Amino acid sequence: MSIDVSVRTGHPASVWLAQLRPRPDRPHGRVVMLPHSGAGPNTLLPVAARIPDRYEVVGVTLPGRERRFGEAPEIGPQALVAELLDELAALPPLPTVLFGHSLGASAAVALAQASPQVCAALVLSAQSPGGSLATRREEWPDSALRDLLALGGGTSAAILDDPVWRNHVLTVLRADVLLSRRLAERIPERPVTHRITVLGGADDLLLPAAELDAWQDHALHETRVRVFPGGHFYLFDEHNAAEVAAEIAAAFPATVAPTRTCPVSKEGSS
Repeated sequence: MSIDVSVRTGHPASVWLAQLRPRPDRPHGRVVMLPHSGAGPNTLLPVAARIPDRYEVVGVTLPGRERRFGEAPEIGPQALVAELLDELAALPPLPTVLFGHSLGASAAVALAQASPQVCAALVLSAQSPGGSLATRREEWPDSALRDLLALGGGTSAAILDDPVWRNHVLTVLRADVLLSRRLAERIPERPVTHRITVLGGADDLLLPAAELDAWQDHALHETRVRVFPGGHFYLFDEHNAAEVAAEIAAAFPATVAPTRTCPVSKEGSS
Protein backbone atom coordinates (compact mmCIF):
# COMPACT_ATOMS: atom_id res chain seq x y z
CA MET A 1 0.00 0.00 0.00
CA SER A 2 1.48 3.36 -1.04
CA ILE A 3 1.60 6.44 1.20
CA ASP A 4 1.36 10.03 -0.06
CA VAL A 5 4.86 11.49 0.17
CA SER A 6 3.46 14.59 1.89
CA VAL A 7 2.64 12.45 4.94
CA ARG A 8 6.35 11.99 5.67
CA THR A 9 7.88 15.15 4.20
CA GLY A 10 5.46 17.89 5.25
CA HIS A 11 5.26 19.16 1.67
CA PRO A 12 1.95 19.96 -0.06
CA ALA A 13 -0.20 16.95 -0.95
CA SER A 14 1.29 14.94 -3.81
CA VAL A 15 -0.71 13.89 -6.84
CA TRP A 16 1.94 11.87 -8.65
CA LEU A 17 4.26 10.54 -5.94
CA ALA A 18 3.75 8.07 -3.10
CA GLN A 19 6.07 6.22 -0.74
CA LEU A 20 6.15 2.52 -1.60
CA ARG A 21 7.44 1.62 1.86
CA PRO A 22 8.22 3.49 5.11
CA ARG A 23 10.85 6.18 4.60
CA PRO A 24 14.13 5.65 6.50
CA ASP A 25 15.02 8.34 9.03
CA ARG A 26 18.25 9.21 7.24
CA PRO A 27 18.01 7.93 3.66
CA HIS A 28 21.21 7.59 1.67
CA GLY A 29 19.35 8.17 -1.56
CA ARG A 30 16.00 7.98 -3.33
CA VAL A 31 14.69 5.51 -5.91
CA VAL A 32 11.83 6.79 -8.07
CA MET A 33 9.94 3.92 -9.69
CA LEU A 34 7.85 4.40 -12.84
CA PRO A 35 5.59 1.48 -13.85
CA HIS A 36 4.57 -0.05 -17.16
CA SER A 37 1.50 0.68 -19.28
CA GLY A 38 -1.82 0.09 -17.59
CA ALA A 39 -0.27 -0.21 -14.13
CA GLY A 40 0.24 1.75 -10.96
CA PRO A 41 3.39 1.80 -8.81
CA ASN A 42 2.14 -0.86 -6.40
CA THR A 43 2.76 -3.44 -9.12
CA LEU A 44 6.48 -2.78 -8.56
CA LEU A 45 6.35 -3.66 -4.85
CA PRO A 46 8.09 -7.05 -5.37
CA VAL A 47 11.18 -5.11 -6.50
CA ALA A 48 10.72 -2.13 -4.17
CA ALA A 49 10.63 -4.43 -1.13
CA ARG A 50 14.08 -5.80 -2.01
CA ILE A 51 15.86 -2.47 -2.45
CA PRO A 52 18.22 -1.93 0.52
CA ASP A 53 16.56 -0.22 3.49
CA ARG A 54 18.94 2.74 3.37
CA TYR A 55 17.10 4.11 0.32
CA GLU A 56 13.79 5.92 0.15
CA VAL A 57 11.52 4.36 -2.50
CA VAL A 58 8.91 6.53 -4.21
CA GLY A 59 6.42 5.38 -6.85
CA VAL A 60 4.84 7.40 -9.65
CA THR A 61 1.07 7.13 -10.18
CA LEU A 62 -0.27 8.14 -13.58
CA PRO A 63 -3.92 9.20 -13.84
CA GLY A 64 -6.61 6.52 -14.12
CA ARG A 65 -5.19 3.93 -11.71
CA GLU A 66 -4.76 3.16 -8.01
CA ARG A 67 -5.33 6.33 -5.94
CA ARG A 68 -6.02 8.30 -9.16
CA PHE A 69 -8.57 5.76 -10.38
CA GLY A 70 -11.32 8.32 -11.04
CA GLU A 71 -9.21 10.51 -13.32
CA ALA A 72 -9.16 10.34 -17.11
CA PRO A 73 -5.95 8.48 -18.09
CA GLU A 74 -5.03 10.59 -21.12
CA ILE A 75 -2.01 12.87 -20.67
CA GLY A 76 0.64 14.25 -23.01
CA PRO A 77 4.42 13.98 -22.56
CA GLN A 78 4.94 17.66 -21.78
CA ALA A 79 2.35 17.73 -18.99
CA LEU A 80 3.62 14.44 -17.57
CA VAL A 81 7.19 15.70 -17.40
CA ALA A 82 6.37 19.18 -16.10
CA GLU A 83 4.02 18.01 -13.36
CA LEU A 84 6.33 15.23 -12.21
CA LEU A 85 9.34 17.53 -12.10
CA ASP A 86 7.36 20.03 -10.02
CA GLU A 87 6.61 17.37 -7.41
CA LEU A 88 10.12 15.93 -7.42
CA ALA A 89 11.54 19.43 -6.92
CA ALA A 90 9.44 19.77 -3.74
CA LEU A 91 11.12 16.76 -2.10
CA PRO A 92 14.20 17.10 0.10
CA PRO A 93 17.28 16.78 -2.13
CA LEU A 94 18.79 13.29 -2.20
CA PRO A 95 20.96 11.33 -4.64
CA THR A 96 18.34 9.80 -6.93
CA VAL A 97 18.08 6.89 -9.34
CA LEU A 98 15.12 6.68 -11.72
CA PHE A 99 13.89 3.15 -12.42
CA GLY A 100 11.33 2.66 -15.17
CA HIS A 101 9.78 -0.49 -16.58
CA SER A 102 8.51 -0.42 -20.19
CA LEU A 103 6.48 2.82 -20.51
CA GLY A 104 8.07 3.89 -17.24
CA ALA A 105 11.53 3.65 -18.80
CA SER A 106 10.56 6.09 -21.56
CA ALA A 107 9.08 8.43 -18.96
CA ALA A 108 12.25 8.25 -16.85
CA VAL A 109 14.38 9.21 -19.85
CA ALA A 110 12.04 12.12 -20.64
CA LEU A 111 12.47 13.43 -17.08
CA ALA A 112 16.25 13.11 -17.25
CA GLN A 113 16.42 14.83 -20.64
CA ALA A 114 14.22 17.71 -19.51
CA SER A 115 16.07 18.23 -16.21
CA PRO A 116 19.41 16.43 -15.96
CA GLN A 117 19.65 17.35 -12.27
CA VAL A 118 16.64 15.14 -11.49
CA CYS A 119 18.80 12.04 -11.04
CA ALA A 120 22.28 10.63 -10.82
CA ALA A 121 21.59 7.55 -12.96
CA LEU A 122 18.91 5.65 -14.87
CA VAL A 123 17.89 1.99 -14.73
CA LEU A 124 15.70 1.17 -17.73
CA SER A 125 13.77 -2.08 -17.99
CA ALA A 126 12.11 -3.82 -20.95
CA GLN A 127 12.20 -0.82 -23.28
CA SER A 128 14.22 0.44 -26.22
CA PRO A 129 14.61 4.06 -27.36
CA GLY A 130 12.07 3.42 -30.10
CA GLY A 131 9.65 1.73 -27.71
CA SER A 132 8.31 -1.81 -27.84
CA LEU A 133 5.60 -3.44 -29.97
CA ALA A 134 3.19 -1.38 -27.85
CA THR A 135 4.33 1.81 -29.61
CA ARG A 136 4.57 0.63 -33.22
CA ARG A 137 1.06 1.30 -34.45
CA GLU A 138 -1.01 4.47 -34.49
CA GLU A 139 -4.46 3.13 -33.61
CA TRP A 140 -5.43 0.58 -31.00
CA PRO A 141 -8.86 -1.08 -31.30
CA ASP A 142 -9.91 -3.28 -28.40
CA SER A 143 -8.93 -6.45 -30.23
CA ALA A 144 -5.36 -5.22 -30.73
CA LEU A 145 -5.08 -4.19 -27.09
CA ARG A 146 -6.22 -7.63 -25.96
CA ASP A 147 -3.59 -9.21 -28.22
CA LEU A 148 -1.01 -6.91 -26.65
CA LEU A 149 -2.03 -8.02 -23.16
CA ALA A 150 -1.74 -11.65 -24.22
CA LEU A 151 1.79 -11.11 -25.53
CA GLY A 152 2.90 -9.36 -22.36
CA GLY A 153 1.18 -11.77 -20.01
CA GLY A 154 0.35 -11.01 -16.40
CA THR A 155 -3.28 -9.86 -16.87
CA SER A 156 -5.92 -11.93 -15.11
CA ALA A 157 -8.48 -13.57 -17.40
CA ALA A 158 -11.13 -12.81 -14.77
CA ILE A 159 -10.54 -9.08 -15.22
CA LEU A 160 -10.83 -9.29 -18.99
CA ASP A 161 -14.00 -11.38 -18.71
CA ASP A 162 -15.72 -8.68 -16.63
CA PRO A 163 -17.14 -6.00 -18.99
CA VAL A 164 -16.67 -3.12 -16.53
CA TRP A 165 -13.11 -3.97 -15.61
CA ARG A 166 -12.23 -4.88 -19.20
CA ASN A 167 -13.39 -1.46 -20.40
CA HIS A 168 -11.36 0.30 -17.72
CA VAL A 169 -8.21 -1.72 -18.37
CA LEU A 170 -8.39 -1.19 -22.13
CA THR A 171 -9.10 2.53 -21.76
CA VAL A 172 -6.06 3.04 -19.53
CA LEU A 173 -3.88 0.83 -21.70
CA ARG A 174 -4.88 2.68 -24.87
CA ALA A 175 -3.93 6.02 -23.29
CA ASP A 176 -0.63 4.59 -22.11
CA VAL A 177 0.50 3.04 -25.39
CA LEU A 178 -0.21 6.35 -27.14
CA LEU A 179 1.77 8.17 -24.45
CA SER A 180 4.60 5.66 -24.84
CA ARG A 181 4.70 6.29 -28.58
CA ARG A 182 4.89 10.05 -28.08
CA LEU A 183 7.62 9.70 -25.48
CA ALA A 184 9.66 7.48 -27.81
CA GLU A 185 9.41 10.12 -30.54
CA ARG A 186 11.08 12.65 -28.23
CA ILE A 187 14.09 10.56 -27.19
CA PRO A 188 16.28 11.34 -30.26
CA GLU A 189 15.95 15.09 -29.58
CA ARG A 190 18.93 15.15 -27.19
CA PRO A 191 21.49 12.70 -25.79
CA VAL A 192 21.11 11.13 -22.36
CA THR A 193 23.90 12.48 -20.16
CA HIS A 194 23.44 10.00 -17.30
CA ARG A 195 24.88 6.54 -16.82
CA ILE A 196 22.33 3.97 -17.93
CA THR A 197 21.79 0.39 -16.82
CA VAL A 198 19.48 -1.51 -19.18
CA LEU A 199 17.62 -4.65 -18.09
CA GLY A 200 15.32 -7.00 -19.97
CA GLY A 201 13.90 -10.48 -20.36
CA ALA A 202 15.43 -13.04 -22.71
CA ASP A 203 12.00 -14.21 -23.88
CA ASP A 204 10.20 -10.84 -23.98
CA LEU A 205 7.67 -11.01 -26.84
CA LEU A 206 7.06 -7.24 -26.73
CA LEU A 207 10.72 -6.24 -26.92
CA PRO A 208 13.41 -8.58 -28.25
CA ALA A 209 16.43 -8.53 -25.95
CA ALA A 210 18.68 -7.62 -28.87
CA GLU A 211 17.04 -4.19 -29.02
CA LEU A 212 18.19 -3.25 -25.52
CA ASP A 213 21.64 -2.35 -26.87
CA ALA A 214 20.12 0.55 -28.85
CA TRP A 215 20.30 2.82 -25.79
CA GLN A 216 24.03 3.17 -26.43
CA ASP A 217 23.24 5.24 -29.54
CA HIS A 218 21.53 7.86 -27.35
CA ALA A 219 23.91 7.91 -24.37
CA LEU A 220 27.06 9.91 -23.70
CA HIS A 221 28.40 7.19 -21.38
CA GLU A 222 28.80 3.48 -22.02
CA THR A 223 25.58 1.66 -21.16
CA ARG A 224 25.44 -1.61 -19.26
CA VAL A 225 22.97 -4.26 -20.44
CA ARG A 226 21.83 -7.29 -18.46
CA VAL A 227 19.35 -9.87 -19.73
CA PHE A 228 17.39 -12.04 -17.29
CA PRO A 229 15.50 -15.27 -17.91
CA GLY A 230 11.82 -14.58 -18.49
CA GLY A 231 9.44 -12.48 -20.55
CA HIS A 232 8.25 -8.88 -20.43
CA PHE A 233 7.54 -9.14 -16.70
CA TYR A 234 10.74 -11.02 -15.87
CA LEU A 235 11.32 -8.68 -12.90
CA PHE A 236 8.44 -10.20 -10.91
CA ASP A 237 10.11 -13.61 -10.71
CA GLU A 238 11.29 -13.93 -7.10
CA HIS A 239 14.96 -14.43 -7.92
CA ASN A 240 14.94 -11.80 -10.67
CA ALA A 241 13.26 -9.26 -8.37
CA ALA A 242 16.14 -9.47 -5.92
CA GLU A 243 18.69 -9.10 -8.70
CA VAL A 244 16.84 -6.13 -10.25
CA ALA A 245 16.77 -4.44 -6.84
CA ALA A 246 20.52 -5.03 -6.55
CA GLU A 247 21.05 -3.44 -9.97
CA ILE A 248 19.08 -0.38 -8.89
CA ALA A 249 21.14 -0.02 -5.70
CA ALA A 250 24.38 -0.49 -7.66
CA ALA A 251 23.42 2.41 -9.97
CA PHE A 252 24.06 4.94 -7.20
CA PRO A 253 27.53 6.44 -7.65
CA ALA A 254 29.88 5.94 -4.70
CA THR A 255 29.98 9.69 -4.10
CA VAL A 256 27.33 11.94 -5.56
CA ALA A 257 25.78 15.28 -4.67
CA PRO A 258 22.06 15.43 -3.86
CA THR A 259 19.96 15.88 -6.98
CA ARG A 260 17.57 18.75 -7.49
CA THR A 261 15.08 19.21 -10.33
CA CYS A 262 14.46 22.27 -12.42
CA PRO A 263 10.77 22.72 -13.29
CA VAL A 264 9.91 22.93 -16.99
CA SER A 265 7.13 24.77 -18.74
CA LYS A 266 3.72 23.11 -19.05
CA GLU A 267 3.03 24.85 -22.36
CA GLY A 268 2.05 22.52 -25.17
CA SER A 269 1.02 19.82 -22.72
CA SER A 270 -1.73 18.23 -24.74
